[in-house]
Amino acid sequence: MYDSSFRGVDALRNRPPRVLLHISNPRDRELLADQLHTTELEVVTVDGTDPLPRFDLCVADTGSFPSIVDSVEERRAELGSVRLPVLLVLGPNESEQAARPYWDSIDDVLAVPTSKRIFRHRVSALLRSRTQSEQLALFARAMDDAKTGISIADAGGDQEFRYVNDAFLEITGYDRSEVLGRNCRFLQGPETEDGPVREVRRAIDEERPVSVLLRNYRKSGELFWNALDISPVYGEAGVTHFVGFQEDATERVERTRLLQRYEEIVTAAGDPIYALDGQLEFTLLNDAAEAFAQRPEAEILGTHVSSVFGRDHAEVLHAAALNLTESDTSEMTVGTVVENTDGRPRRFQTTVAVLPTEKFEGIVCVSRDITEERERESRLSVLDRVLRHNLRNKLLVMLAQAEQIQWHSADEAATDAAATIERVGGELLELAETARKFNDTVDPVGDERTGPVDIAARTVHAVEETRLEFDGATFAVDVPDELWARAHNSFELAMTELLERAAKAGARVEVTVEMTTDDDRAVVRVSHDGEGLSEVELAALNEGTESDLQHTTGLGLWFVRWMAVNSGGTFDIGDTDPGTVVELTFPPADTPPGTSTRS
Repeated sequence: MYDSSFRGVDALRNRPPRVLLHISNPRDRELLADQLHTTELEVVTVDGTDPLPRFDLCVADTGSFPSIVDSVEERRAELGSVRLPVLLVLGPNESEQAARPYWDSIDDVLAVPTSKRIFRHRVSALLRSRTQSEQLALFARAMDDAKTGISIADAGGDQEFRYVNDAFLEITGYDRSEVLGRNCRFLQGPETEDGPVREVRRAIDEERPVSVLLRNYRKSGELFWNALDISPVYGEAGVTHFVGFQEDATERVERTRLLQRYEEIVTAAGDPIYALDGQLEFTLLNDAAEAFAQRPEAEILGTHVSSVFGRDHAEVLHAAALNLTESDTSEMTVGTVVENTDGRPRRFQTTVAVLPTEKFEGIVCVSRDITEERERESRLSVLDRVLRHNLRNKLLVMLAQAEQIQWHSADEAATDAAATIERVGGELLELAETARKFNDTVDPVGDERTGPVDIAARTVHAVEETRLEFDGATFAVDVPDELWARAHNSFELAMTELLERAAKAGARVEVTVEMTTDDDRAVVRVSHDGEGLSEVELAALNEGTESDLQHTTGLGLWFVRWMAVNSGGTFDIGDTDPGTVVELTFPPADTPPGTSTRS
């Protein structure tokens, strides 16, 4: 690093140059001081062995210089590349041989007496060299300390590096000794594109400036984007060097590419996405918003949001923007009804967020048309009520009629048919009852219905209830006294369904219930040695989807699966030959405060 004397109020450029007269003869010192008397210079002297003051040029004679030569060299060492010139004055009877012992410590020799003009000219020349060295040191220090990488290369030969600053080394990861004397090609690699490299070579051949973005490599092998600017440096005979400025633009390039990808995604999104300024006027919109308005983007930009989505929608967005700016909420969702260009009402759900700027500059909105979705939900709700209530009532009537046929008909074929109707109707009624009981588990978003549950206690209770209903089944239970986990509020109902299915799997079936903890998960296993499921049914339940070729015959295990998934856990079912094993996992939960532990 270069040092500089430009420090504080005593900096050379902020005051007249200071000349130290260190002359042993008082009369000669007075005469020289009189010759230098000018408003552009400050002349200082010292007496005896006093410490040397700060100076920019020392004028000494052979009688006084030996006593200060060491101090002068110390000052020079402190200044580094900044010159501290010394003018040695020779008396009338002294030859240049008198200056030989100090030849390495002086910059010029002047024999006196001499004219005032010559003396001043010598002093001015030495002070100019001092000022130039100050400037060069400042420039060198500025280059060394610059945050941008700076390099200087020869214009001839192989354009080897002659200088690189610390920022260049930090960007590339190389040491200075590994860089100087080499061409910049060592920064290139397999993924360096040929186009920018050829452009740099043409510019150097043509001795003109050039700016390119290069894919370069650090010493570690890591790729980075190098924003490179090269300019020629001219001397008396033409271009002598090229100076390069390197900036690690990796973060900027990656951010630009990411923004481009976001822009592509936003543009291609099927929902209207748009940005509004503080006056709710369009500043940005995607193709879907343009399609909804059925107007070109250029015609929409700068207009009020009500011109596309109506006044009611605009008022709701205005209220949402005020709410967001006055609270810590980052976004909110609002619902509005908007008429399309055909005048048909459409139900929109709009997520509103404040633009990420230091001061409020507007909002960004994502409006999703949920008209069909809400209509579908409404129709499914009606269908659900029909299936769970009307179908159940009809089945009860059908079963009652089938029972009457069996009681009153003497025709054996008729009674057999009635028995079949009763059996199948009973199975349908069971499906309807199961659907009714597990209605809440159908919703995959049921956070409000999930919380801490003592699954050990609930499982024990489910086993006791099932054991009373199925005398022919044997239950082996290995469950801790207490185990808290996060589970859906239908956990016990699902366990009862699982246990009942296991108990029905055979005439003298044995059902095993185990509960453990594994890797911070609560694990529940229910198995039996009765009739198992087909491979098709096992695959459908494990994958969580049904198809025309892969489906199950009941709802019970599906509801058990949905309960586990809604709880944040997992469901797995497998064949034990004979029988089936179902494994459920649940996230752990702390015991709720105030809950007494079972003994």
